[in-house]
Amino acid sequence: MKRYIMRSVLALLFVSLMAGCTKDFEEINTDPNNVVSVPTAYLMTQAQRQILAQRFNTTCLLYSQLWSETQYTNTSRYETAEASFNAYYYSPLADLQKIIELNTDEETMNDAAASGANANQIAIARILKVYTFQLITDMWGEIPYSDALKGAEAFQPVYDTQDAIYASFVTELTEAAAQINESAAGMDGDIIFGGDMAAWKKFANSLKARVGIRMTEVDAAAAQSAVTSGLAGGFESNDDNALYTYLSDAANWNPYYDHYLERTDYAISETLADYMAALSDPRLPVYADAAPETGTIVGMPYGLSAADAGSITNAMISFPGIAVRSADSPGIIMTYSELLFIKAEAAARGWISDDAAAVYADAITASMEFWGVETADIDTYLAQPEVAYDGSNYKKTIGEQKWVSLYMDGQEAWSEWRRLDYPELTPAPAAAEGRDIPRRRAYTQNEYDLNEENVKAAVGRQGEDVMETRIWWDK
Repeated sequence: MKRYIMRSVLALLFVSLMAGCTKDFEEINTDPNNVVSVPTAYLMTQAQRQILAQRFNTTCLLYSQLWSETQYTNTSRYETAEASFNAYYYSPLADLQKIIELNTDEETMNDAAASGANANQIAIARILKVYTFQLITDMWGEIPYSDALKGAEAFQPVYDTQDAIYASFVTELTEAAAQINESAAGMDGDIIFGGDMAAWKKFANSLKARVGIRMTEVDAAAAQSAVTSGLAGGFESNDDNALYTYLSDAANWNPYYDHYLERTDYAISETLADYMAALSDPRLPVYADAAPETGTIVGMPYGLSAADAGSITNAMISFPGIAVRSADSPGIIMTYSELLFIKAEAAARGWISDDAAAVYADAITASMEFWGVETADIDTYLAQPEVAYDGSNYKKTIGEQKWVSLYMDGQEAWSEWRRLDYPELTPAPAAAEGRDIPRRRAYTQNEYDLNEENVKAAVGRQGEDVMETRIWWDK
């Protein structure tokens, strides 16, 4: 009997202990030093930071001949065709997609709303997804798009055609702009516009104009529709520019500042410096510093062999100016000047009634004002016959001046050179295997290894997987 009572007491004590443990099990097993869920504001900051990190890429500055390499000249001689787009997908795009999911799911949307109104967060994420996907497709052509970011649902995503991707861009930007509620809370963690939803709506429309102008040679009707719609609600001054704010502290400074603390392998190109010098362009001393040996701005010859480039000392050439390589120099995403060049081209094509010459002059003015040029110097520059708008060859006039204004936005400069074929750039004299200026990047072997069927289908539609193959809008 005593043994029975003792067993009963022990059993009751065990149950009581287990009940006590179970009651606080979740609390006891939660690490107080690590978050269980990440606020969407953190995801937005990280996404924006990583987008700019991916754009810290001198390849397009070199392809567009805004910069030249001073020693290791592989990129400007087009030596490597392959490049990977994976980092765009697993970092900024994945974060943006997660923001959309958390603000859409009924179980998480209330918590997500702590970072801003659900609809506004979704709209910003959609706009930035278009911006990022355009960077990718303009670099490679056909890419995973409709199947992308689905995780286990699509381990081997199909590659979408560029015409389908661009049509989706227009739809996404139109819907995202309409989704914005300027009366509701903006989004925390937004470095670009600080949660200003009116600014995001202007950017969405400006980006739609950029998307539209890219389609001019392959789908004029779609291009005109997107451009005119975008212009109607786009940037209105330099105050609206889409810029990423860097800070002077080491954790958040401009990557080019960090780069130039230890390296001097990129200088302003002779191509750009000579073009600007011939027109006494007042932006030139902002874009580049004087060469120590001469006290004047001297561009680095483009696309030389490593040996020839190595024979030119740092004292003989000009490096990018302090305005573009300071710790707090902004990261350029899109400017009012670019939108005005799009507007000038729309006027030249007869899509809008504005005077193309006047808008063209406004575009140059906006660029110069952004870089701090004085009004008197702007007026002197515009008064030159060589700068005047030429309606008989508007592609050349706009193309050359837009190229100069897109300094530090190398991918856009390269894309617009491919589309307009201006300025007339000369391929690298020491180009690898006699190659011409690249029109795209090639897919990596890793893509063939892991997604062979879909990559080969894209190549079959698009053309040989080489640098010389023109993508859909590059006609």
